[in-house]
Amino acid sequence: MERQRIQVYADPEMKRRIELAAAKHNVAVTEYCLDAIRQRLADDEMLDATEVTIAINPTQESPASLLADLRLVRETILADREGQFVDVDAALDQTRDERIDELIGLR
Repeated sequence: MERQRIQVYADPEMKRRIELAAAKHNVAVTEYCLDAIRQRLADDEMLDATEVTIAINPTQESPASLLADLRLVRETILADREGQFVDVDAALDQTRDERIDELIGLR
């Protein structure tokens, strides 16, 4: 597969962080950046595949209809997550711990 060049400009701090992260994972900066872009594209494609329609003017619908639509969205999300709710506290704790590790150089 032919590869084509793209250029990305970053401030010095961002460049330093990217270089450190690439070194930590023992990959070239280019490969690290491409992996990050691939992940972002995959996330975008996943969001594009999941369409949720929200009424722009909900006053045109009856409250019961709107509530039924919200329940359907909730059930769809639960089905996608195999019946598991998002544990917001655990997700925040994990993100906080990862950021602290990153700031003190453990990651």
